[in-house]
Amino acid sequence: MGELGIVGLIMLAVIMAIPVSIFGGFAVYTARVARKGPEAALAAARKRREVA
Repeated sequence: MGELGIVGLIMLAVIMAIPVSIFGGFAVYTARVARKGPEAALAAARKRREVA
């Protein structure tokens, strides 16, 4: 494996941030559904979207 320069490291960090953010969003949604149930979680999401 060759050396990565600064630009290569930045590109790798950006590429790896995408799946991490997807997994993080899934984990938060799953926790909300587990706590409140799917109907309440979706209603809260709709309410937040209307406010924004």
